[in-house]
Amino acid sequence: MPKRYKKSVYIEVLEFINTPDNHQEIIDFTGLPISVEYTSDGVQQLRVIRGAYSVLVAKLGECIVKEADGFLRVYTKEALELEYELMVTES
Repeated sequence: MPKRYKKSVYIEVLEFINTPDNHQEIIDFTGLPISVEYTSDGVQQLRVIRGAYSVLVAKLGECIVKEADGFLRVYTKEALELEYELMVTES
């Protein structure tokens, strides 16, 4: 009978909060260019441009996640907290 093992992995997370500093943090975090979509209602979303046909879209308040292998994805805060445990680091 097969056995099942569990592996914990660390990820890095940065929330899209739409400030000029946050835009630069996202560029530095991902190493990729971004564009921010503005409408008459304000900011709608941020796009991380991975390639001509590959764009990661994060809405205001969502989290950009960098996995251990460098893969990027987007999570809501709620979904992130369901799947991962926040690690507290000492300064």
